Amino acid sequence: MATTRLNFQQWHALAQQSPEGVVDQFLAKLQQLPEVERRTWIAATPSRDELLQGLNNALSAEDLPLTGVPYALQDLFDVYDLPTACGAPFTELFDLPLDDSSRLYEKLTSLGACLFAKTVPSEFGIDPQGRNPTYGNCTHPANQAFVCGGGAGAAARAVSAGLVPLAFGLDTAGGIRIPAAFHGLFGFRMDNNHYAREGVFPMMPSIESVGWINHCIEDLLTTFRAFYPVADDHQCEAPRGYLLSGLGSKLSNEVNAGLCGIARELNIDEDPQLGTQLRQTLSKAAAAYQTLEARELHAIHQYWLEEYRDHYDPAVLERIERGLHCPPAEAEACAQIQQHTCIAFSEFFERYDYLLLPICPEPTPDQSAWSDALESATMQLIAPASLAFLPTLILPFSCADGRHSAVQIILSPRKLHIVPELLAQLTGHYSD
Repeated sequence: MATTRLNFQQWHALAQQSPEGVVDQFLAKLQQLPEVERRTWIAATPSRDELLQGLNNALSAEDLPLTGVPYALQDLFDVYDLPTACGAPFTELFDLPLDDSSRLYEKLTSLGACLFAKTVPSEFGIDPQGRNPTYGNCTHPANQAFVCGGGAGAAARAVSAGLVPLAFGLDTAGGIRIPAAFHGLFGFRMDNNHYAREGVFPMMPSIESVGWINHCIEDLLTTFRAFYPVADDHQCEAPRGYLLSGLGSKLSNEVNAGLCGIARELNIDEDPQLGTQLRQTLSKAAAAYQTLEARELHAIHQYWLEEYRDHYDPAVLERIERGLHCPPAEAEACAQIQQHTCIAFSEFFERYDYLLLPICPEPTPDQSAWSDALESATMQLIAPASLAFLPTLILPFSCADGRHSAVQIILSPRKLHIVPELLAQLTGHYSD
């Protein structure tokens, strides 16, 4: 357990055999982490007695879809009797235990899952690299020089290290998609939903979304069915998809090969004219997203800036203060782009069931190689699904030198019944 990643069934079997053993091994593995590294991953954990009680409670209901599954939760979500520190650079506003829990925590409890840890987000979940100057930057398991990635990078790290088989966080702007891709993990970005509403520290409330991470395709399907229990009860023809290889930036050879490798397993149509039309519309989404995000970030943080400006990471502060200098006419133009993006997807889903896009034009990059250009190119790929509130599958592939990347399959909220069929088509690809 200390060196391998267990799937849901294995965790459940161990927990049934010895709940105390599962809890103690988890806590022992945390203690084995260097203190500096533990600080970058783990924001809070229940006490041993609370963990054991929670796991026993979860195991008492055998018929629940996630019975006995341990999970980690990004520390932007409220959990009763634990603080929500948000990865913030000032602690006095965030260090008190809370009296209520988020809807997501309550939902997971009702599904039989058991919270084992809250993971440190990037500062307020904002930075796409996953950096946090206050708690330290979470390291990548393959190489400390690699980017961990995303607002929920530590959540991905917890799954990658085998601490838990499931982790949740916000994916408003790739907070789940980016680190899942860089760690070679599976995941799902949910459509705009109430799990991102109550008991969550917001980043962009108008389009906030929750995502999760698994390390294997079978657990991805199990988690999906837990949240969408009737999604595979439909009879339908083989889902039809379209591959959009990029939006402006050239893909690396490895990312292009991984993208095409997954596409070969699926029912993909070719229509160059459609690709041109989609690029014309969707390539505008990133700039519009960044402007709208800045306005909402400033609305959230503006009063704290009066007292805590010097505490913020300068890169985060710059993103927030863009909202102060955005004239109404520019905001209105960006809102129009958002509307056009939604319309483009609506028209696309009249003909097709899903759209394939890469998540980043490069496999797991070195920290020294992350640049404004790479961030902008990644946001071009991330922003369309974010602006249009669309659910998205995350399907990884391996690259050279311990690097990874992933495909995002963007779905219509009205066609989620195709997900089990898509995963069935890909099971052989991941078992080879």
